[in-house]
Amino acid sequence: MPKLLLIIFIFLLLLCIKGYAQNIDSTLNNLQNIPTKYITGINKKVTQYTNRITSKTEKTLTKLSRWENRIKGLLERASPETANRLFGNNQLTFTTLLQQLKNGEAITLQYQTTYNKYRDDVTTSIKYLAQQKEYLHSHVIKKVLTTKTKMEQLATEEDKVEAIKQFIKERKKQLIEQAFRQLGHSKYLTKINQEIWYYGETMKNYRELFNDSKKAEETVKGILNKIPAFTKFMRENSLLNSMFAQSGGLESTSGIGGLQTREGIGELIQQRIATGGPNAMQQVQQNIQMGQNELNNMKDKLLKSPTFGNGGGTLPDFKVKPEKVKTFKQRLQYNTSLQFVKNNSLMPAVADIAFGVGYRMSEKFIAGIQIGYKLGMGRIERIRFSNQGINFRSFIDSKLKGQLYISGGIEMNYLSKLPQRATAIKYSNGWQQSILTGLTKKINIKTKWVKETQLSVLFDFLANQYLPKRNPILFRVGYNF
Repeated sequence: MPKLLLIIFIFLLLLCIKGYAQNIDSTLNNLQNIPTKYITGINKKVTQYTNRITSKTEKTLTKLSRWENRIKGLLERASPETANRLFGNNQLTFTTLLQQLKNGEAITLQYQTTYNKYRDDVTTSIKYLAQQKEYLHSHVIKKVLTTKTKMEQLATEEDKVEAIKQFIKERKKQLIEQAFRQLGHSKYLTKINQEIWYYGETMKNYRELFNDSKKAEETVKGILNKIPAFTKFMRENSLLNSMFAQSGGLESTSGIGGLQTREGIGELIQQRIATGGPNAMQQVQQNIQMGQNELNNMKDKLLKSPTFGNGGGTLPDFKVKPEKVKTFKQRLQYNTSLQFVKNNSLMPAVADIAFGVGYRMSEKFIAGIQIGYKLGMGRIERIRFSNQGINFRSFIDSKLKGQLYISGGIEMNYLSKLPQRATAIKYSNGWQQSILTGLTKKINIKTKWVKETQLSVLFDFLANQYLPKRNPILFRVGYNF
């Protein structure tokens, strides 16, 4: 009997060892499937995001400091008492805060940024990977530790920026409430109000870009979620879990007094509606519709208020320029265009294909460049492809009304196979110039790649100065990506 028990014990021990070894092998295989570009990508995103928010904050404070000093000078002449109240007694101002930021001094303001699930998930994942030294190569661990340090620095920078944002709002309120009485509608107060709104929207845009997970990140997330140890680590070490630490973690949130789940609230609503009879649901829907209409009316009144925004509202009381809050890359617009030119006695039919990029200077103006290729197509009775040259284009589109734009541009066309008998007034070494203007109609398209289709009708002012003569009216079809 003792021998039998010993054999059973050894058998169970071997099964446990085998299961543990399988878990180790599974964890090892999963971790080694994590692409290195994931760590590199996170590292790059964190660095870019940190640089963006710190640079934008410093630029904004520089502008606010300049306008604040102008207001100080005006107040010292109009009302010295108000100037002393706003700038005296070691009052914290935009100028002093900017100096602290430039000198690398600690910001004494105590604010913390709002919870960011994306940053929390990435930070916790990086912490987990940093502990897997026995599974990952040393060069990968080194990159992980570097990224971990940058994530910690980012958390500090976000808290600092949030503190500065809160101070900017409070300082704006002080200036508007007190300086407005003495200076009235000063252009410097208006500039401060506008700059603060654009600053908030720009920071929101930067955060959205940072929170946009890439394909590699989604792949790694799927790999890590297959590891039970990682799931447990996330529950115990995430920032969200620490918020409920005193109540025993996320698993015990149902025990927190007064905290209800969505399912529980939904069941309670259904029970209350059921007690109201067969027409209760219809009555509830009518009440909801009436409440929605009241909210819309209140919103309309708020938006039409001439003084809205001066008291610290979230919507601007001035005409917004959406492009100001976007990054340089977001303002780029890639495009292509296609134009066909029929054959004549000197040249075959040509398909003019161009690719380019435009920069959205404002909501109404787009300027850019294109490079094109002239593909010879022969004649209708004999299709034959050939190289007919290239062209370089510059263009500018100005919105006229709705989706209708006035378009213009200068082009240089190189004709590689122009016959020798072709002469031109301004012809030199195969290059011909075009000056174009006309109308462009842009049509919005909801597809994965193409955002707009544009149809252009252009007039070439130099068409008659070259041989072979060109058609002065050009029709082009283009696509914006």
